[in-house]
Amino acid sequence: MKIRTIMAMAVAFILLFPGTATAFAYPVEDAPLLTGNPLYSAGKLPAASCARKPAKGKSLASVKRHVKALVTCMNDTWGPYLKQADLSFVAPKVEMYGTTLEKKYERYCFGAKMNPAKSEVVHCFGTFLSVHIRPDWIKSSDDVPIFAELSSAYAEHVLSLVDITEGYNALHADNGDEILEQLRRFNLQAKCLGGVTARSMWSALGYPAKDARRLLDLAKAEADPKGKPRYFGKSANLVHWTKRGYSTANPGSCKTWTAPSAKVS
Repeated sequence: MKIRTIMAMAVAFILLFPGTATAFAYPVEDAPLLTGNPLYSAGKLPAASCARKPAKGKSLASVKRHVKALVTCMNDTWGPYLKQADLSFVAPKVEMYGTTLEKKYERYCFGAKMNPAKSEVVHCFGTFLSVHIRPDWIKSSDDVPIFAELSSAYAEHVLSLVDITEGYNALHADNGDEILEQLRRFNLQAKCLGGVTARSMWSALGYPAKDARRLLDLAKAEADPKGKPRYFGKSANLVHWTKRGYSTANPGSCKTWTAPSAKVS
């Protein structure tokens, strides 16, 4: 996925000049891994039976324990589900780093620069989650942003396991606008699957029902800034796909590849 992300960044300059970007529809065709993937017929992700998450606390060690519990629950829920659907499952490795990182991790995965002020989770090479813990997670009493970051990154791991990432990387694109739309379809599918994960695990992990609304607020905040290249989509679509995944608990509802362009803009 990151290879095509870099491509998108390289061509996105065309959107920065007035008059050069036109609204076109770019349907995804002849890509069965994306439009007819077996994941879509696997049914709802069952309600999780995980132990309640440990309190986040306000130390690096307590945040790490909290992250580990969330990922364990995701493994214990998605693993049997995918295996029952005759889909492969390999739990992702998890690498966690504190506020002071070794120099070699200043740039991770495919060379993307880390945000020194904000905690983040990155799915790397289809195999592991790189979790960078900053003071924002440590000092805050709100643990919902941690779940939101982890569930989106874990969704990318699921997309890699079922070969949707492979199908995405194989897509043809005629220009930068089309590359960016395909990237948004991928990213919005991950947001939708993050919503599926949340619906399955919310109660088991001990999150209050009212906090589910926070997931929509956090998704909305990820919208691309006005006038900048559109990697993730507008706020309404980020909310739409997150809410869709949460309301259905079904990966089959997350098929962004056949959605109208307006739904992935």
